[in-house]
Amino acid sequence: MEIKPERSLLVGEWHYLAKEDKLVKLDQQGQIVATADLDNLGQKVVNYFIVHAGNLVTKDQLLADVWGIRDVSDGRVMRVIRAIRIALNDDTRQPTYIETIPKRGYRFIANVAEIPDKPLPENDTVTLAPVPAAVSPRRQASIWAGIVLAPVLVLLVWLLWLKPVTEDQPAEVNTIPLWRYTPITSLDGLEFYHNVSPDERFLVFSYARVDSEQIAVLNLQNLDSHRRVQITDDSANSLGAAFSPDGKQIAYHRMLPDRSCEIRLLELEPGQMVVKSDKLLTLCTPESVSARISWSPDGRYIVYPSLDPEQRQMVMMMYPVAGGTAEQLTVPPASSFGDYAGRYSRAGDKIAFIRDAAGAAQIWLLDLTNRATRLLVQIDDAYPGNIDWTLDDRSIIYPSGPTALGIVDVATGESRELAYTDNHASEIQLGAISGKIYASVGFFSHTNIKKVNNKLATATPTENLVFSSNRNESLVEINPQTDGPTAVVSRRSGLPQVWLFYLDGQQQQITHFETRERFRNMMFSPDGSQLLLHLNSGIWLLALDGQLRQIVGQKEEIVANPAWSRDGTEVFYAQSRQGRWDIMAASTDVEIEKRLLATDRELYIESFIAPYNIWRDANSKTFYIEYPNEAPRELKLDTTADQMFFKFDLRQHGFYYTYLLEDSYYQLRYFNLGTKDINLQVIDDYLYHSRFSMSADETEVYFLEAKRADFDIAEISF
Repeated sequence: MEIKPERSLLVGEWHYLAKEDKLVKLDQQGQIVATADLDNLGQKVVNYFIVHAGNLVTKDQLLADVWGIRDVSDGRVMRVIRAIRIALNDDTRQPTYIETIPKRGYRFIANVAEIPDKPLPENDTVTLAPVPAAVSPRRQASIWAGIVLAPVLVLLVWLLWLKPVTEDQPAEVNTIPLWRYTPITSLDGLEFYHNVSPDERFLVFSYARVDSEQIAVLNLQNLDSHRRVQITDDSANSLGAAFSPDGKQIAYHRMLPDRSCEIRLLELEPGQMVVKSDKLLTLCTPESVSARISWSPDGRYIVYPSLDPEQRQMVMMMYPVAGGTAEQLTVPPASSFGDYAGRYSRAGDKIAFIRDAAGAAQIWLLDLTNRATRLLVQIDDAYPGNIDWTLDDRSIIYPSGPTALGIVDVATGESRELAYTDNHASEIQLGAISGKIYASVGFFSHTNIKKVNNKLATATPTENLVFSSNRNESLVEINPQTDGPTAVVSRRSGLPQVWLFYLDGQQQQITHFETRERFRNMMFSPDGSQLLLHLNSGIWLLALDGQLRQIVGQKEEIVANPAWSRDGTEVFYAQSRQGRWDIMAASTDVEIEKRLLATDRELYIESFIAPYNIWRDANSKTFYIEYPNEAPRELKLDTTADQMFFKFDLRQHGFYYTYLLEDSYYQLRYFNLGTKDINLQVIDDYLYHSRFSMSADETEVYFLEAKRADFDIAEISF
């Protein structure tokens, strides 16, 4: 039973839009300026509170009427209430929305009043918030198109966003539908890498329990009876499973603790949830990244990703199930991490796959008749785990944003938004019979900013949650000047924005984006007066007074790994040129031309306080250190070729860096320049993100602490 208001309402400082089922804030012209950061469950609870405004609502009522069950823990209810309070900026000490009645429940105390129900205006143009006159690029249409491209038309954070109308453009009717997911699984933990059998009777997926940090097992579930069995053990990770066309076999990746990789074949008893055999089919290269396996429609071949041992990139391989030699299908450019998630067309003559492009995802098409490849679309606002063909093979559907699905025409390459959704999907599959969209929805983790002591600098243990929220913060950078503010990317006001936190407790939001911008990186200048932002597909400078200007990133440019020069007058970055990485230098004075600094390098960093730099060779993936008037020397950092993301902090006597342990688990390490030793005991915590930030005196480390969230399998019928 779903309980929600039937009309649009004024709810405290928010407007509830009945047709869109969301809370928004409107400006004087009636245009949306903020949307409450609520997921589907959070919105349902808010709706229940609005309908019962002023009345006592017990936890038992919430469990029965919203969850629909009575065996959910109080802790889960409290977490949802806490998330709602954060989204509505409600203070538990002086609440204006949700009042806690000790030992009894909650009361919604905000004023609720009816307002006229009217359509909201929209247009086809996306603009960022107005900024001072110095930021002229944001008002030039040609430059704007080169900055964000079509995928940034996704105007969503958690629920549907409508597009604002410009002064010279009439309002139009919104034609993009809102689709809602219906859960299929609801385990505590992570359910992902799902695949539905061709007859849509069974579901196989990887499952990581809440108490299991790094091990995923395969579960097989009957979609009619909901019976579920575990079909692999927990001695290694079982990932990327896919049913054969006849539904009798399942191919999957077996990722062993020593980082070796196997492609295995499970044979099932016909029509039963019983494993008849589990055998090795072929080996994938050690250190390969797990991703989707796909069967050819005739069941003769499988396609899977494997690490090229020479180029150290992921490539798509095709292997005959009956045995034989694997064929390499793709050759990604040197500037790409590689290819993954191949998917046969339903006719079997083409394969769509995803290619990494400096942290952005691209969908490519491979024609099996001539092995020709071509780019279909680049996805700037999402990084899908899987895609799928429509039933007629004319288009490909993919996650295009945080809560959106896109579709691209195979013949023309034209892409558009297919639908907005009420949850975040990382990977999708279309049912071969029904055409339903099956998706892994949710988030792998909730992140908070944590501060701990650097054990190499101080023996006094400290551990504090600095900014605690529900999936709110994504980046933190400490100012290199001891009296300067800390910068945080936070979604506390709805969309991701840059906030400054000063020593005296003052907090200030200095960006006011009206659409969801993708923050890839953030770094203070040596003097602490500016921030370097890798924003969407460009590189920007952000002054502490909010002045924002772009210095790098035109249409179709691929750039990565921006860093400041030692004196703060230039920005170094990697740029893909003819498919290879080069290091470029761009002056902070936009009138000065960019210059080529080095070729065949994918990362270049200068120490702010010591006379050395570090760079990474784009081909061998080897790191080097370089001093003035000396030849570069190789650095033995033990990093692997599959580590895509790094953070370095170069100090006087050594440097700190992030080391990939497993999947998304990192360790903060210190390299001593004098002894050449690597210290693994900088902090006790593992990092769930490659970013960290060190205080100027090296005594404190800030990083993102991730708590396992919930990832479920769901479906959309449309």
